[in-house]
Amino acid sequence: MPPDSEPPEMNRAYWNAVADSYKSEIFSVLEHDTRGLIRKRVTAFAGRDRTAADLGCGVGHFLPLLTGGYSRVHACDLSQACLDRAMKAHRELQNVSYGVCDLAAGRIAIPPVDFALCINVLITSSLSVRARMFRNLKSYLLENGHILIVVPSVESALLTSARLIQWNQREGHPASEAEKIGLPCSGSVRQIHRGNIPIDGVITKHYLKEELEFLLPDNGLEVLEVEKICYSWTTEFAEPPDWMTNPHPWDWMVLARRA
Repeated sequence: MPPDSEPPEMNRAYWNAVADSYKSEIFSVLEHDTRGLIRKRVTAFAGRDRTAADLGCGVGHFLPLLTGGYSRVHACDLSQACLDRAMKAHRELQNVSYGVCDLAAGRIAIPPVDFALCINVLITSSLSVRARMFRNLKSYLLENGHILIVVPSVESALLTSARLIQWNQREGHPASEAEKIGLPCSGSVRQIHRGNIPIDGVITKHYLKEELEFLLPDNGLEVLEVEKICYSWTTEFAEPPDWMTNPHPWDWMVLARRA
């Protein structure tokens, strides 16, 4: 694959194809955010004179939440098929507009907003595509506008592997087997060092907390908060044992402001 070509997870055809099965195949952060961290931030910046955007809205999981607190909401996605599903599912929402938007393209399809969501969008394994996306994020925000970003965690992915090894050992498997049984093919060491780790067979960019803390300022966004959105172990394993409790797997949630 040429270095600047889009990998499958950023390909418009891929997301168009998955649109019909989106709810069953694509992890819902809103559904699993049991502490309501995202809801609290969305509400904190809401106002009837404020505008919002969902950058990478998919089939529209967050649209009812956004439209309830902002005067106008722009729902953007790379996939027209996903947008069509969102429009059909939320036809009752009157203050939302829909449009195809490629965060890596550098074209602003919507006016800058006061608040934006960007949930599991910055996950392409291509560094060059990701760099363009990060560079363009601030253009979607008004001055002092805020953006809430959610991305997978490198540390959480490694924790999941460690937990599986622990599980295998508790089941009586010798060390030589415990490190192999059930572990997904993780690609090359070089890819792991880049944070590119498979999720359901799709190579997906994962982030370190400290990585986010320098990437966003490098692209004109001041980091205000970094939090864990913790999930149940059922999000990683079909039937996790009862003893598998804390620490739980997580995504990183970052709140940032356009400087």
